[in-house]
Amino acid sequence: MAALEPTGLEPELEIIDLTGETTASEEEEEDLSDVSSDGPDAASRAQLHAAIYTVPEARLRDVLADLVDRAPAVYQALARELITANPATRVVIPRWETCASCGETYDVNADDGEEECIFHPGNLQVNEAKFLDWDEDCHGPMDSAHDRDEYPENFSWSCCNGDGMAEGCVNGQHSVAVHKKRRLA
Repeated sequence: MAALEPTGLEPELEIIDLTGETTASEEEEEDLSDVSSDGPDAASRAQLHAAIYTVPEARLRDVLADLVDRAPAVYQALARELITANPATRVVIPRWETCASCGETYDVNADDGEEECIFHPGNLQVNEAKFLDWDEDCHGPMDSAHDRDEYPENFSWSCCNGDGMAEGCVNGQHSVAVHKKRRLA
């Protein structure tokens, strides 16, 4: 190993400030480093958000699945957001489910003590008396998905007789919709 020859220059010493006080120039450097370390600016993020909301769902799923396979940080972030372990069985399950009663998406990790599910256990039935001057030959059937959306006040719930706009009459806990098993061909 060769010996270092003296050059006459003192090595530059790094000064570490343990007081936590910073000067104005140091604060400017920190502000600039925060911008670059945070990633893209607000305009770039807005453009990406717009693209996410307009891309077809199947393509978005493919992109996410590919990123999960290629980027460990993406895998970890999505695993935290999308899956959980069933406390009773310790089996990994989806974190988000659709409620069989109210149709809302809910977090299975949410506190079970809260009765967040509000729904009608009955059926929505047409109230023919409210469809004044309705001719099914001209207008089509009264009881259609379109008419339920367009004229909810002309329908009533069999469980509480509330009209189609009435909030649910039963409060309870969310329940997991039964998943249909896919048949492999």
